Amino acid sequence: MQKVSKYWPYITIFITAVLILLPQIVTGSYILGVDSIFHMNRFYDAMMQLKTGHLNYFISIYGYQQSGRIINALYGPLTAYFSGFLLLITGSWVRFQIVTSLLTLTVSGFTMYNLAIRTRIKQIYAVFIGIAYMSSYLIMGWVVGMQFTGWGAAILPWLMAAGFDMIDNKEINVIKLALPMTIMLQTHLLSSLTGALALVPMFIAGMMHNPNRKQMLKNAVLAVLITLGLTANVWYGMFQISFTNHALGVAPQLNMYEDSIAFFGNNVFVLPPIYSIGFIIVTGYFIYHFKKLSTDRRVIFITGMLFLWISSVWFPWGPLDKQFPSISYLIQMPRRFVVIAFVLLLICFGIMINDSFKKEMLNTIKVYCLMVITFIMILSAGMTVQGGAKDFFSPQVVQNTYNLKYQINNTNLIRKSLTINNPGEVLKMLTKATPDYLPVQYKMTAYNYFDYHPYGNYGDQVINYSGNVKKIVKSNGHLELIWHNTSDDTKATQLPVVKYSDTKLILNGNHLGKVKQTQIGSVIVNAKPGKNKLEIYYQPTMMLRIMLWITIVSWVLLIFYFVYKIVKIKKSSK
Repeated sequence: MQKVSKYWPYITIFITAVLILLPQIVTGSYILGVDSIFHMNRFYDAMMQLKTGHLNYFISIYGYQQSGRIINALYGPLTAYFSGFLLLITGSWVRFQIVTSLLTLTVSGFTMYNLAIRTRIKQIYAVFIGIAYMSSYLIMGWVVGMQFTGWGAAILPWLMAAGFDMIDNKEINVIKLALPMTIMLQTHLLSSLTGALALVPMFIAGMMHNPNRKQMLKNAVLAVLITLGLTANVWYGMFQISFTNHALGVAPQLNMYEDSIAFFGNNVFVLPPIYSIGFIIVTGYFIYHFKKLSTDRRVIFITGMLFLWISSVWFPWGPLDKQFPSISYLIQMPRRFVVIAFVLLLICFGIMINDSFKKEMLNTIKVYCLMVITFIMILSAGMTVQGGAKDFFSPQVVQNTYNLKYQINNTNLIRKSLTINNPGEVLKMLTKATPDYLPVQYKMTAYNYFDYHPYGNYGDQVINYSGNVKKIVKSNGHLELIWHNTSDDTKATQLPVVKYSDTKLILNGNHLGKVKQTQIGSVIVNAKPGKNKLEIYYQPTMMLRIMLWITIVSWVLLIFYFVYKIVKIKKSSK
C-alpha cells in the first residue's frame, strides 16, 4: 500500500494513457494518419533486417518498394531499429500501434510530471501538468498521425530538466544533459535542434550568475563531446550523404504564415482553446508578478514566450523566408517551435496554480476546476482516437488520404492486413510517393521543388514500375534484381532502384562505374538479351565507418559507466 501511495502519480498517468487509447484498444483498430505509410516502411525494413539477419544499415532492402533508398540512416536510426524490434515482437500493426502509442503517452506524461516536480510544483498539480501535456496535439500527433514530432515532444521535458539545472543550480550535469540530447538526435533531428536552441538562454542565464563559469563551460563542452560520440552515426551520416549527393530535402512550405500558430483566425493553425486560454492567463499572471519572480522562473517564462512568438503569426516569417528561401527547407513549419512554449508555459501554469489562496475554500474550488479541465482534456484526446478508430471501419479505412495510392480496390483486405502477423502485406496495398532523401540529379531549391515533380516521378518510376523485375535480398544484405530482356539486342533499361554516390552496382557479374540516372536517381543500365542480374549495395567511406565505430564504442562505454555507478551505489549502501 505504501508503494502504491509513493507511485500514484505514475500509475495515474499510465491509467490516463490507457483511457485515451481505450477506443482503439476495445475495437482493435489501426489509425492510418498523415505520416503512417512513410514510417511503416521504415519500421518494416528494420524489422525484416532483424528477423532475417540480412542487415543493411544504409539502404532500404525491404521497405520503400525495395528501392535502395537511404532513409533510416538519416532519420532516427536507433529509434527505427527499436521500432522494428517492437514490430517483430508485437507481430501486427494494430498491436504495434497500441504499444507505441501507450509508450509515447506514458513517457510524455512521466517526463513532464518529473519536470514539474523538479520545479518544486506540488504532486497533485504536477500530475495535472503531465496529463495536460500528454493530452496535447503535440503528443497526439504520434497517436493519430504517426508524426515523429510526437516522440520528440515526449522526450523534450527530459532535456529541459538539464536546462533548468543551468539556471537553478548554476551547473551542468554532463550525463544528464548528454543522454536526453543523444536520444533526441537518435529519434528526431529537428526536435533535438529545437531543444538545443531552448537551452541557449538557460545556459547564458546560468553563466551570468555562476562564480565558477570555467567549470560550467568545461562541463558543457564535455556534454557536447559525449553527445557527438554517441550520435556520430547520425550527424556525420547526414553530413556526408547530404553533401556528396543532391539528397532531396522535405517538401518546403512556401507560405510560412499558413503554418504558424495563432490563438484565433483563419488560414492559420489555431491552438486548441483550452491551451490558448491557459497561456493567456499565464502571460498576464507572470507579467503582473514579474518583479517578484526569481531569476530561474523569469528565464523559463521569457524563453517560453520567445518560442511562442517564433512559432506564431506575429513573427515576420514572410520577409525572412523571402530573404533566406532555404529556411523553408530546414524549418518547414514554424509551428513546430511551439513545443518549447508548451513545455515551459505549462510549467509556468503549474507554478501559478502552485500558489495557495489564503481562503481554503478557494483552494478547494481550484482543485475541482483543475479536475474538470483534466476531464475535458482526456475526453478530447480520447475522442480524437475514437475518430481514428471510426475511420478504420469506414469504406476508405484510412484517416488521411493525402498523396496516398490504393493499389487494390478491396478495402476489407487492407483492413485485415493491418491485423494479421504479416506487416509487409499492407505496404503492397497502400503506397505513398514521399520522395524525401532521394538522390536527385539536379540542384533543388525551395522554389523549384515542385517543378521537377519528385512525387510523381517516384510514383511512376518505382511504385508503379511497369516492368517485370524480381527482387531478392541476399544473406550479405545486398539487393539483387532479376529480369529478362526479351529483345535480341542490348537494351537501355530503367530499373526501380536508386543510386547514391557510394551505392555500388554489379551487372551480370561486372562492376559498373558511372551509370545513367533519371532525375530522381533511378538507374538505367544496358541489359543484355535474356536473363539479367543487378546486385546493389552501399559501400560507406572509411570516415563514415570510423564514425559508426565511434558510436558503437561510445554506447558500450556509457553502458559500462552506468553499471559502474550502480555497483558503486550498492556497495556504499551496504
